[in-house]
Amino acid sequence: MNKIQKFPILCVLTILSVLCNCAAESVRLKNGINIYLEEQNTSPLTSIQIWVAVGSVDEPLELSGISHFIEHTIFKGTKTRGRNDIAPAIERKGGVMNAATSKDFTYFYALVPEQHCTETLDIISDAILNPEFPQEEIDKERLVVLEEISRRDDMPVAVLSNEFYSLIYGTNPYSARILGSSGVITSLSREKILDFHKSYYTPDKIFIVLTGKFNSKSVLAQITKYFGALKYQKTGSKTSNANVSFLPDINSSSRSKIFYKNVSQTYMIMGFPAADIKSNDQYKLDVLSYIIGHGKACRLNKKFVEENKLAYAVSASFSTHRGPGLFSIYTECPPGNADTLRNRIMLELLELPSSITEEELSRAKTLLLRDKLLDRQTPDGLADEIGFYAALGNPDITTRYIKEIQKVGIHDIGEIIDKYFSFPNLPTVIVTYEDF
Repeated sequence: MNKIQKFPILCVLTILSVLCNCAAESVRLKNGINIYLEEQNTSPLTSIQIWVAVGSVDEPLELSGISHFIEHTIFKGTKTRGRNDIAPAIERKGGVMNAATSKDFTYFYALVPEQHCTETLDIISDAILNPEFPQEEIDKERLVVLEEISRRDDMPVAVLSNEFYSLIYGTNPYSARILGSSGVITSLSREKILDFHKSYYTPDKIFIVLTGKFNSKSVLAQITKYFGALKYQKTGSKTSNANVSFLPDINSSSRSKIFYKNVSQTYMIMGFPAADIKSNDQYKLDVLSYIIGHGKACRLNKKFVEENKLAYAVSASFSTHRGPGLFSIYTECPPGNADTLRNRIMLELLELPSSITEEELSRAKTLLLRDKLLDRQTPDGLADEIGFYAALGNPDITTRYIKEIQKVGIHDIGEIIDKYFSFPNLPTVIVTYEDF
């Protein structure tokens, strides 16, 4: 790259690195709950997020899907509040409230005008710490979740994702499906729900994040009031770091699966297990995903979508987990192109270390930092990042991320490919139509 091309990109990287700085105040309550506060006076809103480090990876087989089911039922009432006094009460104040479940965590969030921050903390703390799980609400949500499971099995992208995790992780807990199975959900009792909540919604697993407009001193006092009484209790999780970190021998098992559905095109995903939340390789994997699979100018889109028309769409991503993460390449293509496209992508990855340019690397870093900046400019985007890394067990990433991305060089990309890629048998899952 010549100096005229290189100078503006370096300027953008420098500016973005300054703007992307994040330094949340960190406080630990006496009972072990971790709190992260970052005021953003540019917004009139406050983001309140409660992250609980329990997800499908923590569930025994006989309770598969219970974390997600609790997410569905936890806002349905406490001893002092009915269901209409929780989420609807926040909505009446001009706020929004919702929740989500993943492999590694469950989180609950509210975005409200600043003046309703204290009231929202009162409501959300009561809902999360003191849920009643009324039987009639369990029965209603059971039908909702069973319908979700039914729809999941008909959605090509959901099938692709679930089967890919199963192929990659084998008997590792990360192969478990977040929604669970219809059999488990049908038989799930209120007693089991209460017991699981009591066992896992404990101070050592709870992370509270507030960003946006608020007064830190006042908010900290309120959080202490509402959450400080929860007694310290360290959980004996069935999934210690030791047994989520292992992987089956991927070279000894089937490397591809094909599923036939009522679809009009072929969906394909390929990839490999990679770094966990503690590894510095995760930054290099993020950069690699942007080099090959983010934006119209990325390597795979230019070659396989724009130039030779083998695919309709292609993207790449690295999913970070407590245990081994997952690097994946997702494509949509005509059925007759799947095998050729898979082989060409593998060849492209093999040749990447010797063909990548400084311009490609700089472009990828710039896009990555731009996306990080855009996320951090909103209260909920910033809270998402802080809570995510805290719940996964490495909260310092939020402050280190930008510098680590800037350090990634071309040689690092080659090392990552050599370290993690499994050739020629790159694990692949395909969903296509029956005539394929």
